[in-house]
Amino acid sequence: MTKKIIHVVNINNFFPELFALTYPTIESYAQRYGYEINIISERKFPDYPIHYEKFQVFEDGKEALINILCDADMLIHPQFPDMTTHCKRDSIAFNDNYHLSTKYHVDRIPYFMRDGRDVGIATNFVVTSDWTHDAWEPIPLSAKDIESLAKKEVTEDGNQRGWGHYADEFAISFNMAKYGLKYTGVTWEDWMRPYLIHTGTGDKKEALNLARKTLAEWETL
Repeated sequence: MTKKIIHVVNINNFFPELFALTYPTIESYAQRYGYEINIISERKFPDYPIHYEKFQVFEDGKEALINILCDADMLIHPQFPDMTTHCKRDSIAFNDNYHLSTKYHVDRIPYFMRDGRDVGIATNFVVTSDWTHDAWEPIPLSAKDIESLAKKEVTEDGNQRGWGHYADEFAISFNMAKYGLKYTGVTWEDWMRPYLIHTGTGDKKEALNLARKTLAEWETL
């Protein structure tokens, strides 16, 4: 088993102006280290929020040694290392995490209570191996179940929003707890932080400006 795949979700022609900037960096990374690219462009889980389509990795990547899920709005630096050698085979690696209990009622799920780590995985860049592929298993909870477990946040305009739209992050965290999978960071070493940039954290104008600014800075290095 030697196949390596980078999976990118791009459904409904996601933000084409931004994707035109980010995708060449993803493609370059794949070519440099011998990864195939799998563009997930059609829905297979229509009853869930669109981010849950990331769980197509479970079927699409079942024959791979390494699977990387990379958001379509990520920039990858030319010197970013090969995850095959950088990440441990027995661990999930991801770019960022948070306390899942801040967004979901984890005390209602025995797997989370047994696991006790309270780790929520941000799914903008996730690396799994053949040993940790269970992380991508579609979970036995409906979208409504996940929404019912989501805590509410008050937005700046005073409205309440549930965290159910992060069903993908809940689900992969669910699987990590269910299977007791180890985890590590992708960019937890300070020198690597600038090498993986998530551009889509603000509005569209901010995302485009960040992408253009970052690429211009990288060209001068």
